[in-house]
Amino acid sequence: MIGLYDFLNRAEQPHKVDCIFVFAGKPERKAYGVKLWRQGYARELILSIGRFEWRGFYNLGLPGDGGLMQLVEKTPPKLRHFFVSLKGKEVTCSSIRIGRFGTKSEAQELAKSIKENGYQSLMTVSSAFHLRRAAWAVCQATRHMPICLSFVGVPEEMSALKRQNWWKSRKYRSAVLKEFFKYLVYRLNFR
Repeated sequence: MIGLYDFLNRAEQPHKVDCIFVFAGKPERKAYGVKLWRQGYARELILSIGRFEWRGFYNLGLPGDGGLMQLVEKTPPKLRHFFVSLKGKEVTCSSIRIGRFGTKSEAQELAKSIKENGYQSLMTVSSAFHLRRAAWAVCQATRHMPICLSFVGVPEEMSALKRQNWWKSRKYRSAVLKEFFKYLVYRLNFR
């Protein structure tokens, strides 16, 4: 059972990059991304904020929201997905378009940011069991760009889903098995 989790987890050790990108989803992803940013691993941080996640954004203790609340108020709930970018004390927020495949859509929007900002290196942060699919999506979206990519998983001590016993919980077993299925769908459909 650990083998399936290890297959999905393609985490690397964090190192200095131009920008850190954090996928929407579990709150510990954002907490870890912010921690790495504050530790100086990158001068810029981009947080992907999903439909309901904006509420938890304010618990991160960041210098501002870049207009997130105003965008939330004027955006219908089904269309709420945002990138909040932090560079020093400067915070900006923009709406992004999410299609049927969320991780793929986030990666495509991220590729636009990479191109606009000229990043040469990027660290992607997500839950460990989500990294293989996230990496596939980011690599596909940036395949024609000269950028050095790395993929970092939320450390186990910050994650609710643990490597050693994920299969003992129906909730976590379902999450890992769904993630494996989604990865297969991505590999078969997005080339």
